[in-house]
Amino acid sequence: MSKGTKSSLYTSFSPITEDVKPEGSQYVVVDGGHLLHKILWRQQATFGVISERYVQYLNNKYGQDIAVIFDGFPDDDKKSTKNYERLRRAAHFSPDVMLHEETVLQYTKEKRLANECNKKRFIELLKKALQKANICVQQAVEDADLTIVNTAFSVAPQYDYVRVVGEDIDLLVLLTALASTHSNVFSPKVWKRENATLFGHGKNKFISLFLKHEELLNRAATFLNPQATTEQVTKAGENALVALYGGDPATQNLDELRYHSFVKAAAKTKFNLVRLPPTTDASQLHALRSRCKHGWETKKIP
Repeated sequence: MSKGTKSSLYTSFSPITEDVKPEGSQYVVVDGGHLLHKILWRQQATFGVISERYVQYLNNKYGQDIAVIFDGFPDDDKKSTKNYERLRRAAHFSPDVMLHEETVLQYTKEKRLANECNKKRFIELLKKALQKANICVQQAVEDADLTIVNTAFSVAPQYDYVRVVGEDIDLLVLLTALASTHSNVFSPKVWKRENATLFGHGKNKFISLFLKHEELLNRAATFLNPQATTEQVTKAGENALVALYGGDPATQNLDELRYHSFVKAAAKTKFNLVRLPPTTDASQLHALRSRCKHGWETKKIP
């Protein structure tokens, strides 16, 4: 896996250049992870003061009708790709600290948030400050993307204009997939973060692949089918990856393609192992994580 620039996928979408803000009411749904990075933490400031700065930022920038939605933190024994990513980020951490409003900041924000325990404690502190200011706060079970999008759609009938604010391009993908043609939900371009992708294969390449192969596009619809089984979802994901790496989904699986790719690459003077196709097991985990982003549990065939 490598670090790819998520924002490159944004070029596949056509932005609206005219002013889309109506004269009427608006509601703003903010990704809590995005919000954490918007405020500068001054050294020697208390966490109570830092939390209040977040409240002031939201009220000054978005008004009163706001919802802030944070990622959840599943139990450590629940394995997921997101858990592994969090462990990777924790390589540069700060010591555990019991955070209270009177606690004084002793480390940089980056080091403080890199420690998973400290991050959870600060989010709990920030949630209380937001709720005290009558700002709606939610926390997803794990990844917040679907909760953010569903919240925006749920309030859309009550407002003239709903904004979804976050850095994750997955928010735009979900909005595009689930919104109606005449939706009044919009998302400004604010993506800056990076995310792990298959080495050498960004999301734009996936889009090109689906446009060329209609049968793969049909299989991708499996991820949107709430009745699809685990086997159907993982098979659809594996077929797409086989095609992405130049194989034939009708005759090959990922493990076979990986072996043949290795034999071919080993004959060269130089080759990079990270360019090999993923294993079938790795493919299944990524397919199921993509499935969970839609909030549907997969079911095994009896």
